[in-house]
Amino acid sequence: MSRATVLASLLSMTLLCPAGFVKANNGGVHGPNVNADTHSAEFRMNTTNSDDNTDGREQYRVHYQRAFNDRLQVRMVLQYRDFGSVEYDNVKAEFLYNYKKASSDKYAAAVRIDARTRRGQRPEDIAIHWTHQYNIDKSLFVRGIAILDKNITENGAGEKPTTIASRFSITKRLNNGLMIGAEMYNNYGELNDISDSNEQRHQLGPTIMYSQDGWYIYGRYLSGLTSATSDHNVSLRIGKRF
Repeated sequence: MSRATVLASLLSMTLLCPAGFVKANNGGVHGPNVNADTHSAEFRMNTTNSDDNTDGREQYRVHYQRAFNDRLQVRMVLQYRDFGSVEYDNVKAEFLYNYKKASSDKYAAAVRIDARTRRGQRPEDIAIHWTHQYNIDKSLFVRGIAILDKNITENGAGEKPTTIASRFSITKRLNNGLMIGAEMYNNYGELNDISDSNEQRHQLGPTIMYSQDGWYIYGRYLSGLTSATSDHNVSLRIGKRF
């Protein structure tokens, strides 16, 4: 597959997706590994659509992350959204601690703590990500994340719920900087009151990424697996590692 073909495929995933308002997903299945003295910047664009909904929404994120040593990494996230006009959405700080380094057992793990404040009256929250990666071989790896998210200010119903979620991925490194894979996102509802299966949110779909000289471009399509989930979700990322 040529570089031009890869770039055209990534771009078309975003341009051909019809925009629509449903619960958006601009997240990722992040890994546990931290490399000392590295930093990077990234721009993300996300758009969603449901077959029975015509209102549009897109999300835009800017990331900057830096590793302070081979264990601790901090990332700052600024997000905007589009409801016909672009507006500030939220800002978040993420602290990742890589407590288990991959060795002969090929397994690595980390804990990430997120603190987020949102625009308007929407609740602030703190989330804990317990993330794992297992390297099947030099070119194939899998990841899994368990997530607890706690509202620390009241939501619109006057409550401070704790929700539970998970994420999974499998990724294959190919030649010439190309990676392909699949990702799955799951939101089960409140920790003390798990939602019925048709009210949970589950998404699954393919990913593709191309990197060269520290730059990378990533595309993802997710299909909703339940009636409570957006039918289509497309994400595009462009980033630079330093």
